[in-house]
Amino acid sequence: MSEYIRAYEYESNVNPTLKQVPIVTKNSSDVEYGISFINFNEIYNVKHKATTPNLLASFIKLAPDTEVNETNETDMNGSSHLFYVIHGTGSISLNSEEVFEVSSEDIFVSPFFNSISIKNNGDEELCIYYINDSPLVNYLGCSTKNRTFRPTIYSKEFIQDNLIRLSNPNNNRKGILLSNEDTEIIGVNTITPVLWSLYNELPPNTKQRPHKHNSVALDLCVKCDDSENVYTLVGEKLDENGNIVDPVKVHWKTSEMFITPPSLWHSHHNDGDTYAYILPIQDAGILLYQRILGIVLN
Repeated sequence: MSEYIRAYEYESNVNPTLKQVPIVTKNSSDVEYGISFINFNEIYNVKHKATTPNLLASFIKLAPDTEVNETNETDMNGSSHLFYVIHGTGSISLNSEEVFEVSSEDIFVSPFFNSISIKNNGDEELCIYYINDSPLVNYLGCSTKNRTFRPTIYSKEFIQDNLIRLSNPNNNRKGILLSNEDTEIIGVNTITPVLWSLYNELPPNTKQRPHKHNSVALDLCVKCDDSENVYTLVGEKLDENGNIVDPVKVHWKTSEMFITPPSLWHSHHNDGDTYAYILPIQDAGILLYQRILGIVLN
């Protein structure tokens, strides 16, 4: 026991230096068939897969008339699961009982499940962007067993209709937050108690001003026809004019995800004449509940 335990002096160790969440990109066109997890667990010094400390992102790609079957093991040991259908049609079966039909640009969210089956029902490839909070649950050494919200489909039509209905043309940010009755009761108004989802429109010749927050964003570019002129700038500081100093520039590409680390300033830019759309998924639900999200708008 004496070899296992440690003690540290307070002032020089209270703020340990941890490896930072990386700014990386991954395109769905670069993955093989099956489930391709985006894993950086060596950065966080954990054994379970993790894209960020709390979230695990992946792409699911299926040829016509094929399926994947998974159980609630380590990689899917989550309380919240989100599936965005990039293209194709398919069915998602939970626990061999509940079946949900999904198609291009739908979002399906699910709480805990014992088993899941995803099948391509169409004549073309099915591709899904999938995120869960298994790294958070696994970090706590827990197994999920209770449902905290209902499995739900946010259809393409629901999303687009509400984007038109709710977006304020006078606002700098043209987007909608997706929510449900269960998270409204808690007060966080997020898509699950852990996950936060914004469907964000970036109109032509627009700069969405720098902002930052303590959550990590796993951003999926839903649509971009002009990658050269649509991009996100990410950096640590702002200058006296409110611009990001020495930013990293991430160009938007359709069906490509990128990670925006926590506490960094970031702004979205469209210097062209086409519309672009992005879907950030964050662990902001749990941070809102803990009262530590810390959104700062410039």
